[in-house]
Amino acid sequence: MVVRAGYGVYYNTSVYQSIAIQMAQQAPLSKSVNASNSAADPLTLANGFTPSSAISPDVFAVDPNFRVGYAQNWQASVQRDLPGSLVGTITWLGTKGTRGQQEFLPNTYPAGAVNPCPSCPSGFVYMASNGNSTRESGQLQLRRRLHNGLTATLQYTYAKAIDDSTLGGRGLSGNVVAQNWLDLAGERALSSFDQRHLLNASVQYTTGMGLGGGTLLSGWRGALYKEWTFSTSVAAGTGLPLTPAILEPIPGTGVSGTLRPDYNGGPATSVSAYSLPLPGQWGTAGRDSRTGPSQTTVNASLARTFRLQDRLNLDLRFDSANGLNHVSWVTWNTIYSSGNPQFGQPSRAAAMRDITTTLRVRF
Repeated sequence: MVVRAGYGVYYNTSVYQSIAIQMAQQAPLSKSVNASNSAADPLTLANGFTPSSAISPDVFAVDPNFRVGYAQNWQASVQRDLPGSLVGTITWLGTKGTRGQQEFLPNTYPAGAVNPCPSCPSGFVYMASNGNSTRESGQLQLRRRLHNGLTATLQYTYAKAIDDSTLGGRGLSGNVVAQNWLDLAGERALSSFDQRHLLNASVQYTTGMGLGGGTLLSGWRGALYKEWTFSTSVAAGTGLPLTPAILEPIPGTGVSGTLRPDYNGGPATSVSAYSLPLPGQWGTAGRDSRTGPSQTTVNASLARTFRLQDRLNLDLRFDSANGLNHVSWVTWNTIYSSGNPQFGQPSRAAAMRDITTTLRVRF
């Protein structure tokens, strides 16, 4: 039996470049504007630069007390050899993030409310470093060492991740702006990359290896049979969290997609479970409060190298992505409106089966 443990601290020093680029686009170095188009204040290509009350002279600011975030990682594992060339491993992994990035819109208010401070600056995204995150995961792995040309790995992971850093995760292009700048704790929810259950399996087999694999096979049968390598990988997991959103800008800003509807109970995939917030109130639906479709991928490959001469080789390879051509939905439609019948329905499917053949000569 082998026991391992480790601990490390890692700092997010790569944050400076993105902040510097955004700050360089603000006054006095340059000027950026963020405008919201509406029926009361229409903006078109013909009059896009006409002075408008909906235009914010600056679109980004950063907390002068901003601090670099860091993550503490700890891990412990137990490994043991098992009969049949098998190796079993149990692993526990924990991560604690501190000083995570948070983005919100200062001095904003919900639609229908009276502006509490008309003279206060608004309309810009403010970045601070007060976020926190945590992730705990347990992993079971069963691995077969290479024997008679066969090696395989079966791995199951159970995990949970929570944060209030409102960072963009898998499938998101950037940071997520908080709905209510006075209630950042209300953004604490499942992380966008949280996947509760994940099962991975991989198998690789090479013909003509070992006494039981045909290594003594000779003649034309051996030449035809030996040295083919087949490999396949299967991944199946539960869906990723999704956030129901209303595609309307927060008053006084050009930022949309941050508002959320009210959750009234019932199946989270049903449009009847939600409603528009009352005037002057923020939506009660939580960030990442829905679970997306389950994820499944099946890939396989078959390859062999033919040695034609001393320095001349021919590589033949077949690669298949989604070889079973199983329909796997990527996400649900999360845009809420009372007249959107597509809410909660699949909005995009993963790629269909793709088979690639490669023939390459090496000399």
